[in-house]
Amino acid sequence: MQNTRKIFLGSNTPDGFVGWFDQIVDNYNLKRLYILKGGSGVGKSTFIKKFACALGGDTTFIMCSADPTSFDGAILHDHGVAIIDGTFPHITDPKYPGMVEEIIDLAQFLERSKIKISRSRLQNIMARRRNHFQRAFAELEKARFLHHQVEGIFSSAMYFDGVEKLLNETIKKHK
Repeated sequence: MQNTRKIFLGSNTPDGFVGWFDQIVDNYNLKRLYILKGGSGVGKSTFIKKFACALGGDTTFIMCSADPTSFDGAILHDHGVAIIDGTFPHITDPKYPGMVEEIIDLAQFLERSKIKISRSRLQNIMARRRNHFQRAFAELEKARFLHHQVEGIFSSAMYFDGVEKLLNETIKKHK
């Protein structure tokens, strides 16, 4: 690939997941946006990586906020094409169906006979995962509260006119 970069289009915050996946189609001049569906473990991240590597060129990889080694999408600038994971928590559906976006459902390749878990066990695992995310969001809220306390301690002691003067001097050096 010529030029690659990695970005996040979503974040886990004290207020839950915040994402901008639904804005890709409007913020890039895309000929095609592929939206992958199919749930956890069906190969969306691998599909994204292999697709982007096969096309090559100037590529922006969108990394997963829950697992930064995993791909939630790729924008292939030279081709005017993007591919994203359109499943929870960044659920994305077509804005302009039939014009730009195309849904690819990888779940169609699930071999149901090979799924060796009961529905109730799977529901239990998914509930536990949801609970862990909820606890993580609660911990992020506690961290935000403490961050604001620390900010208050230092900001009340700052001479911001001096900071503004330094900022303007630094800007002048680069104009």
